[in-house]
Amino acid sequence: MEFKYDLRDLKFILKEWLPSQEVFDCERFKGNFSLDDVDMLLNEGYKVAREVLNPINAPGDKIGVKLVNGQPVPVPGFKEAYQFLQQNGWGSSSECIKVETGMPLILYKAIFEMNTAACPALTSCVKLTSGAANLILRFGTQKDNDMFIPKMLAGDWQGTMCLTEPNFGSDTGDIVTRAYPTDDPRIWKIKGTKMFITAGDQGTGENTIHLVLARPEKGAPGSPGIGLYIVPKFWVNDDGSMGEPNDVTTATLEHKMGLHAQATALLNFGDEDNCRGILLGPPPDEKGYSKGLAMMFHMMNESRIGTGHNSNSQAAAACYFAAQYATERVQGRPFGIKRAERVPIIKHEDIRRMILDMKATVEGIRAMIFKGFYFLDIEGNSSDKEKARKYAEFAEILTPLVKGYGSEASLGVIANAIQILGGVGYSTEYPVEQYLRDSKILTIWEGTSFIHANDLIGRKMRMKDGAPFAHWMASIKEFIDANIKAKGFEKEMKSLTKGFEALSEVKNTFDSWYANMDSKRQLIPLNALRALFVCAQVYVSYCLLEQALIAAKKLAEVKKGTSDAIYYEGKIASARYYLNNILPQVVLTTELIKSEEDIVITCPEESLLIN
Repeated sequence: MEFKYDLRDLKFILKEWLPSQEVFDCERFKGNFSLDDVDMLLNEGYKVAREVLNPINAPGDKIGVKLVNGQPVPVPGFKEAYQFLQQNGWGSSSECIKVETGMPLILYKAIFEMNTAACPALTSCVKLTSGAANLILRFGTQKDNDMFIPKMLAGDWQGTMCLTEPNFGSDTGDIVTRAYPTDDPRIWKIKGTKMFITAGDQGTGENTIHLVLARPEKGAPGSPGIGLYIVPKFWVNDDGSMGEPNDVTTATLEHKMGLHAQATALLNFGDEDNCRGILLGPPPDEKGYSKGLAMMFHMMNESRIGTGHNSNSQAAAACYFAAQYATERVQGRPFGIKRAERVPIIKHEDIRRMILDMKATVEGIRAMIFKGFYFLDIEGNSSDKEKARKYAEFAEILTPLVKGYGSEASLGVIANAIQILGGVGYSTEYPVEQYLRDSKILTIWEGTSFIHANDLIGRKMRMKDGAPFAHWMASIKEFIDANIKAKGFEKEMKSLTKGFEALSEVKNTFDSWYANMDSKRQLIPLNALRALFVCAQVYVSYCLLEQALIAAKKLAEVKKGTSDAIYYEGKIASARYYLNNILPQVVLTTELIKSEEDIVITCPEESLLIN
């Protein structure tokens, strides 16, 4: 079964829903991009996804990257595909800041989404290179930029980020990798071990540029004392040429559930006491404070949004495979009709329910994600500084929703795809089981779902005394007030109103708990993920309904039975399904949160174990 993707929905987002021209008119993009370019670029991107990336996806999963005599051996075609993307403008050069050839995020990410759905193991390598390059561009010296950026963007070198250690994962402030000063204040000796490093030794380029968190000598304890260092696998000479090995060794590659074509490495730095790193940003101050973790958060936040987008891309691909299969698989007869002929399974009510559930979820999360990319485009490029500031805060709020809800919901979508295929869905004959294996890690990558839920209720709801979150909620309320009597959508608007009221109650409940920390402390983390789901499902519903109102107007203007009419009908159906079948769950979730049910806390720990 060939790889297919919903190109039409991406075009709708860019050409009919988002104010994309506002982004294209920003000084950085003006004259280089317009709405007229969207179809051509997306069509070409789709061709790359189908012809270059998807053919290596299943073979790469079966063969897997290998470590032979300490050197990575990438799967056939992986290196060539990576370099194709980087060298032809489909990779980091289109995503990085301060690069003249850069695309608006709303446009680049539409193309990147199709590539990720076609081969998720590969595009993560591109994303990491983009993130590492952006850190160097933001915080490095001109010399750093000249030494590293050209070859990273050209695909000759690859980038990673190195945070996790064998005994320290999410608690980054406790890492033990150390940095020691040398005679050159920019050069530090690095010593330590990092694990679970995605693309840590991928073999797609001549050199790998690691962005490593380490605590400098005499650095303060905890997160404030952590520095950030550029640590190449091979040292880079002043003229930009590649020098001697830099005492970075790959101890092993992890044996994983999925993403077999992607090298997840355990890296040792400084086994021979000869690993050098270039300090990024200012040196430690007199208190031993560094800005390493704060700088790394720029890359982490990019990756967190990217992780949610990755999840939804794979879920979308699984959805499209399952829907196509349902039109071809003939099985069973219509319910309640005697002696009827056997029919394609898409005629069966429960199959249609699962397909529409998948479609609505995928389209809704995609809409939320692209709202976020639009906000980031305005933040980074608009001359309207007040609007840029406001949208930067909106993007901050959406980040944990995109990562947390996007990655969690994708698993249910892909599980439904397998269910629709039945027994063959569980086999390697079809790609949906690979999508499930490849996507599970995305609920863990860049912080677990709880970490993002905790970020939402502990930081995003409360930053600046709650003003940005209040403005974010107000944007939803403004839409409700303006469209409460939208003809034909009265039921859906009522559902959104109830959802918004539930969201308000959740916010008030958490405010009350924070005000009574002594007695309510444990209720906050216990209910954090539930709160994230409420926020995400309300915002997804708002996005879907906003799209549906546009689709309804467009539907009245096109001829019935045309491809556009069919698309708009599907768009409206997605909104109706999500608003009337999924969103009502937030009312029940809110009641559960408010009930302060605490059996998880009061149950004896011993009762959770087997004697």
